[in-house]
Amino acid sequence: MEEYPECPICSDIFGINKDHIKAPKILSCGDSICKECLEDLLKNTDENYFICQVCNEKIEKKNIDNYITNKDLIKVVNSCFNIPVKENEEQEGDKTITYNIVLLGNYGVGKSSIFNRLSKDIFSENIPSTVGLDSTIYFIKFRNKRYKLIIRDTSGQEKYKAITQSFLRQTDGVFFIYDISNQDTFDDLEFWYDLYKKENENVIGLLIGNKCECIHEVTEDKAKKFVRDHGLKNYFETSAKLDKNLKKALACLLEEIIESKALYNSLRSVDVNFSLKPEKKEEKSGKKKKCSC
Repeated sequence: MEEYPECPICSDIFGINKDHIKAPKILSCGDSICKECLEDLLKNTDENYFICQVCNEKIEKKNIDNYITNKDLIKVVNSCFNIPVKENEEQEGDKTITYNIVLLGNYGVGKSSIFNRLSKDIFSENIPSTVGLDSTIYFIKFRNKRYKLIIRDTSGQEKYKAITQSFLRQTDGVFFIYDISNQDTFDDLEFWYDLYKKENENVIGLLIGNKCECIHEVTEDKAKKFVRDHGLKNYFETSAKLDKNLKKALACLLEEIIESKALYNSLRSVDVNFSLKPEKKEEKSGKKKKCSC
């Protein structure tokens, strides 16, 4: 008997019911539950968090639309029922185009501060560390088109690295973030780059030197060398505290993603024929050509 992916709470099959009430929603702990069960959990607790009924971790409450749908599980369900899956390409016209962006870097480099600045336009010196994953939606109009950027804040702590890695293959772009005032966080970028590269052969990303208001321990020359050595397109010194260069960096990354998608689609649509047809030789005729003189 074939097994279908199902919600661990209500045991209904993911993604089959109408109105997408059974669509699998990803929690920050890495578990997925259906949208209907998630709505019940959000409604039935007065705290600013609820308990995941799969792993018993505390999950921060937020708007239902800010919980990401687990597309991998949807694909599994669709394949079980022989439902064709359309490729996630850019939509023309007035439709919103969605891309996924992830923030990677060591604990303490300011990923959550960047996340909060972009999502809520706030800054706080006392932000609790991210548990597993967090996500927000950022809308931006670029080149007369509307884009929805799903930005994922990841934990830099060792125990959550497995959860972080499982989400990387679903992303379109990445910020590699380090603390300008801390050389160790810069040195560890090699780990984060390799982690991302394992899941995404084509790395579309920017290098972000955060906390630029602090004394620089990492020089600009070192940062630019990292960009060159790893094939990245650009580097920004940012400050979540001063709200400096974050929106500019995000727009730059979006431009890189758009250009990369356009190049991929153009290459895929070109049918290159490498076979060369031999030139036809003129047939020899026994008849002699008449002289024109």
